Amino acid sequence: MTIENVGGGLNDRLDDFIKLAQSGQMVSLQINVYKNMVKQVVQSESTDDIDIETDTCLLMADFSPAAGTQAKPAMVTKVYAICPINENEINDKTIRHIANNRLRMDYARLKEAQVKFEEKYF
Repeated sequence: MTIENVGGGLNDRLDDFIKLAQSGQMVSLQINVYKNMVKQVVQSESTDDIDIETDTCLLMADFSPAAGTQAKPAMVTKVYAICPINENEINDKTIRHIANNRLRMDYARLKEAQVKFEEKYF
């Protein structure tokens, strides 16, 4: 995902698919969950003039209409969690658990609107 996608996606939300389904249109989604590695730049606490880069992982999901579904937007991307790369295993499991719970909440909203999809988790 590029910064252009983020700016362009400000108007595209999961609610767009939900509203389509609630209006009676059949909506079927394909979901892709993945980790996106990025560099996070933060200022040092000890000196204000030194930037520190840390590896960070974004737990993300792409929601796109399945083949044959005439739905707009073409894709909605959501970030479900942000975590530092070099954390211990307990923190990694906790962050994955949080991301999966957030996915479950979105899946419940989609199911209530009768959107068809296959659940995927981190």
